[in-house]
Amino acid sequence: MALDTLPCNVVCNTAIDVFVRANRLEKALRFMERMQVIGIVPDVVTYNCLIRGYCDLRRVEEAVELLEELDAALSLLDDMYLINKHADVFTYTTLVDALGKKGRIEEATELMKKMLHKGIDPTPVTYRTVIHRYCQMGKVDDLVAILEKMLLRQKCRTVYNQVIEKLCGLGKLEEADKILGKVLRTASTSDAKTCYVLMEGYLKKGVPLSAYKVACRMFNRDLIPDVKMCEKLSKRLVREGKLEEADQLMLLLVERGRILPLPSKQSVVS
Repeated sequence: MALDTLPCNVVCNTAIDVFVRANRLEKALRFMERMQVIGIVPDVVTYNCLIRGYCDLRRVEEAVELLEELDAALSLLDDMYLINKHADVFTYTTLVDALGKKGRIEEATELMKKMLHKGIDPTPVTYRTVIHRYCQMGKVDDLVAILEKMLLRQKCRTVYNQVIEKLCGLGKLEEADKILGKVLRTASTSDAKTCYVLMEGYLKKGVPLSAYKVACRMFNRDLIPDVKMCEKLSKRLVREGKLEEADQLMLLLVERGRILPLPSKQSVVS
């Protein structure tokens, strides 16, 4: 029986997807109702298409209040449970993204918790979506809390690198600095690149001393900063009158064998 109905579901889902992409959501909903009348049971793909349609209405009908579409999508999700149709990671990721756009972070958090509780593993797309929306709203503490739960289900080694780089891109350097320790635990090449993003952010903001502190934390973890980056930072420190920090930065590079020490005055005279 299942084999007989499979092609019907595929055809019907394709039709619904076409309606949704054409912004004809009401037509798609009526089509699903017709499916049920003739005995074709909607599956998770069917519901995913419709949920995406609700969430995408904000882009094609800006006059329509997004809140109504999201509530309808969430109601649709509840209907899935009532008829034993379980949402997948795509369903949750779509809704979390839509809730985040509206600033409904608390509801997005609860939805993520529900997803994890049901044993659904987050994908890289889920991680990127959550990071983008939470960082955009400045909810870094909430983000870290939900990421810790997500990481218990599905590891993502660069997750905090992504968070820091996203925060830097949004100009939220202080928030990025607060979680730098989570990145420096592993001290890998990708971690160094993340540190450079933060250092560059501080330099653009005109606070080279903060960039210097990031460099020092890298040295403490035996993660040697790029020489050109350090030279650039050293010049900015000198310009700001931070001569001691500028000298210390170059000395650290000498100690690590990355640059040669400057000749002493005595050797120059001789």
